[in-house]
Amino acid sequence: MAKSSGHLLKHISERVRDERRRRAWSQQLLADRAKVSRRMLAAIEGEESNVSLTTLDRIAAALDLRLADLLHEPAASESGSFEPILAWKGKSKRSVGTILQSMPATRTVELWELTLAPGDSYRAEPDRRGMRELLYVTAGVLTLDIGGKRQRIAAGKSIAFPSDQKYLYVNEGKTMVRLLKNVID
Repeated sequence: MAKSSGHLLKHISERVRDERRRRAWSQQLLADRAKVSRRMLAAIEGEESNVSLTTLDRIAAALDLRLADLLHEPAASESGSFEPILAWKGKSKRSVGTILQSMPATRTVELWELTLAPGDSYRAEPDRRGMRELLYVTAGVLTLDIGGKRQRIAAGKSIAFPSDQKYLYVNEGKTMVRLLKNVID
Protein backbone atom coordinates (compact mmCIF):
# COMPACT_ATOMS: atom_id res chain seq x y z
CA MET A 1 0.00 0.00 0.00
CA ALA A 2 1.42 3.38 -1.00
CA LYS A 3 1.78 6.09 1.65
CA SER A 4 -0.58 9.06 1.52
CA SER A 5 1.02 12.28 0.27
CA GLY A 6 0.56 14.03 3.68
CA HIS A 7 2.21 11.17 5.55
CA LEU A 8 4.94 11.00 2.91
CA LEU A 9 5.76 14.73 3.22
CA LYS A 10 5.99 14.41 7.01
CA HIS A 11 8.18 11.31 6.69
CA ILE A 12 10.51 12.97 4.14
CA SER A 13 10.83 16.05 6.35
CA GLU A 14 11.76 13.94 9.37
CA ARG A 15 14.10 11.68 7.41
CA VAL A 16 16.05 14.55 5.81
CA ARG A 17 16.34 16.37 9.14
CA ASP A 18 17.39 13.18 11.00
CA GLU A 19 19.98 12.19 8.39
CA ARG A 20 21.41 15.72 8.34
CA ARG A 21 21.62 15.88 12.15
CA ARG A 22 23.10 12.37 12.37
CA ARG A 23 25.99 13.69 10.28
CA ALA A 24 26.16 16.90 12.39
CA TRP A 25 25.70 18.97 9.22
CA SER A 26 24.14 22.41 9.10
CA GLN A 27 21.26 23.07 6.74
CA GLN A 28 23.62 25.24 4.69
CA LEU A 29 26.17 22.45 4.32
CA LEU A 30 23.56 19.94 3.11
CA ALA A 31 22.00 22.56 0.81
CA ASP A 32 25.41 23.29 -0.71
CA ARG A 33 26.21 19.60 -1.21
CA ALA A 34 22.76 18.98 -2.74
CA LYS A 35 22.92 22.14 -4.87
CA VAL A 36 19.61 23.44 -3.49
CA SER A 37 18.90 26.63 -1.59
CA ARG A 38 19.02 26.60 2.20
CA ARG A 39 15.52 28.10 2.13
CA MET A 40 14.26 25.10 0.10
CA LEU A 41 15.92 22.68 2.54
CA ALA A 42 14.41 24.51 5.53
CA ALA A 43 10.96 24.35 3.88
CA ILE A 44 11.36 20.60 3.29
CA GLU A 45 12.44 19.96 6.87
CA GLY A 46 9.57 22.12 8.12
CA GLU A 47 6.98 20.17 6.07
CA GLU A 48 6.20 23.38 4.18
CA SER A 49 7.28 22.34 0.69
CA ASN A 50 5.95 19.79 -1.77
CA VAL A 51 9.40 19.18 -3.24
CA SER A 52 10.22 17.87 -6.72
CA LEU A 53 11.63 14.38 -7.17
CA THR A 54 14.74 15.88 -8.75
CA THR A 55 15.40 17.97 -5.63
CA LEU A 56 14.80 14.96 -3.36
CA ASP A 57 17.19 12.91 -5.47
CA ARG A 58 19.88 15.60 -5.09
CA ILE A 59 19.38 15.65 -1.33
CA ALA A 60 19.50 11.85 -1.15
CA ALA A 61 22.72 11.76 -3.18
CA ALA A 62 24.30 14.44 -0.96
CA LEU A 63 23.45 12.24 2.03
CA ASP A 64 24.87 9.20 0.17
CA LEU A 65 21.40 7.62 0.08
CA ARG A 66 19.09 6.41 -2.68
CA LEU A 67 15.87 8.32 -3.30
CA ALA A 68 13.98 5.24 -2.13
CA ASP A 69 15.99 5.28 1.12
CA LEU A 70 14.72 8.80 1.82
CA LEU A 71 11.14 7.81 1.09
CA HIS A 72 11.08 4.56 3.08
CA GLU A 73 11.37 3.82 6.74
CA PRO A 74 15.02 2.91 7.56
CA ALA A 75 14.13 -0.65 8.65
CA ALA A 76 12.44 -1.36 5.31
CA SER A 77 15.50 -0.17 3.36
CA GLU A 78 17.84 -2.34 5.44
CA SER A 79 15.72 -5.50 5.16
CA GLY A 80 15.35 -5.34 1.39
CA SER A 81 11.56 -5.35 1.63
CA PHE A 82 9.92 -2.59 -0.33
CA GLU A 83 6.39 -1.25 -0.07
CA PRO A 84 5.32 0.79 -3.11
CA ILE A 85 5.70 4.55 -2.62
CA LEU A 86 3.30 7.05 -4.16
CA ALA A 87 5.88 9.63 -5.25
CA TRP A 88 4.06 11.78 -7.83
CA LYS A 89 0.50 12.96 -8.52
CA GLY A 90 -0.69 14.67 -11.70
CA LYS A 91 -3.48 17.15 -12.17
CA SER A 92 -5.97 14.29 -12.37
CA LYS A 93 -6.40 12.05 -9.32
CA ARG A 94 -5.92 9.09 -11.69
CA SER A 95 -2.41 10.24 -12.73
CA VAL A 96 0.13 8.83 -10.30
CA GLY A 97 3.75 7.69 -10.15
CA THR A 98 4.66 4.88 -7.78
CA ILE A 99 8.15 3.55 -7.03
CA LEU A 100 7.61 -0.22 -7.05
CA GLN A 101 11.13 -1.39 -6.16
CA SER A 102 14.65 -0.06 -5.78
CA MET A 103 18.05 -1.72 -5.63
CA PRO A 104 21.68 -0.67 -5.87
CA ALA A 105 23.35 -0.61 -9.28
CA THR A 106 26.40 1.50 -9.94
CA ARG A 107 24.35 3.68 -7.62
CA THR A 108 20.66 2.78 -7.91
CA VAL A 109 17.95 1.20 -10.03
CA GLU A 110 14.33 2.18 -9.32
CA LEU A 111 11.27 0.42 -10.71
CA TRP A 112 8.30 2.75 -11.16
CA GLU A 113 4.71 2.33 -12.22
CA LEU A 114 3.30 5.50 -13.77
CA THR A 115 -0.35 6.12 -14.67
CA LEU A 116 -1.44 9.12 -16.74
CA ALA A 117 -5.06 10.10 -17.21
CA PRO A 118 -6.14 11.45 -20.61
CA GLY A 119 -4.73 14.95 -21.14
CA ASP A 120 -2.27 14.74 -18.24
CA SER A 121 1.51 14.93 -18.40
CA TYR A 122 4.63 14.43 -16.31
CA ARG A 123 7.45 16.95 -16.89
CA ALA A 124 10.88 15.90 -15.63
CA GLU A 125 13.92 17.98 -14.90
CA PRO A 126 17.25 16.54 -16.08
CA ASP A 127 18.74 13.84 -13.86
CA ARG A 128 22.44 13.66 -13.05
CA ARG A 129 24.80 13.03 -15.97
CA GLY A 130 24.88 9.36 -16.94
CA MET A 131 21.41 8.47 -15.64
CA ARG A 132 19.00 6.59 -17.92
CA GLU A 133 15.38 5.50 -18.07
CA LEU A 134 13.92 2.34 -19.50
CA LEU A 135 10.16 2.50 -20.19
CA TYR A 136 7.67 -0.25 -20.96
CA VAL A 137 4.12 0.86 -21.82
CA THR A 138 1.51 -1.59 -20.51
CA ALA A 139 -1.67 0.27 -21.60
CA GLY A 140 -2.55 3.12 -23.93
CA VAL A 141 -0.14 5.16 -26.03
CA LEU A 142 2.50 7.33 -24.39
CA THR A 143 3.86 10.42 -26.12
CA LEU A 144 7.47 10.95 -25.05
CA ASP A 145 9.02 14.36 -25.72
CA ILE A 146 12.81 14.55 -25.41
CA GLY A 147 14.26 17.92 -26.32
CA GLY A 148 11.24 18.85 -28.45
CA LYS A 149 11.34 15.59 -30.42
CA ARG A 150 8.12 13.63 -29.84
CA GLN A 151 7.62 9.93 -30.28
CA ARG A 152 4.66 7.69 -29.52
CA ILE A 153 5.14 4.42 -27.65
CA ALA A 154 2.20 2.01 -27.76
CA ALA A 155 1.31 -0.68 -25.22
CA GLY A 156 3.71 -3.59 -25.45
CA LYS A 157 6.62 -1.41 -26.64
CA SER A 158 9.64 -0.12 -24.75
CA ILE A 159 12.27 2.59 -25.07
CA ALA A 160 15.49 3.50 -23.27
CA PHE A 161 16.99 7.01 -23.19
CA PRO A 162 19.46 9.19 -21.28
CA SER A 163 17.49 11.10 -18.64
CA ASP A 164 20.12 13.77 -18.04
CA GLN A 165 18.03 16.12 -20.19
CA LYS A 166 14.52 17.57 -19.94
CA TYR A 167 11.79 15.18 -21.00
CA LEU A 168 8.03 14.98 -20.88
CA TYR A 169 5.52 12.12 -20.75
CA VAL A 170 2.12 13.03 -22.23
CA ASN A 171 -1.17 11.16 -22.55
CA GLU A 172 -2.70 12.66 -25.69
CA GLY A 173 -5.26 9.86 -25.98
CA LYS A 174 -8.70 9.23 -24.53
CA THR A 175 -7.76 6.21 -22.39
CA MET A 176 -5.41 5.78 -19.45
CA VAL A 177 -1.70 5.29 -20.13
CA ARG A 178 0.16 2.94 -17.82
CA LEU A 179 3.85 2.27 -17.96
CA LEU A 180 6.66 0.72 -16.00
CA LYS A 181 9.96 2.52 -15.91
CA ASN A 182 13.40 1.83 -14.52
CA VAL A 183 15.46 4.81 -13.43
CA ILE A 184 19.08 3.70 -13.68
CA ASP A 185 21.94 5.56 -12.02
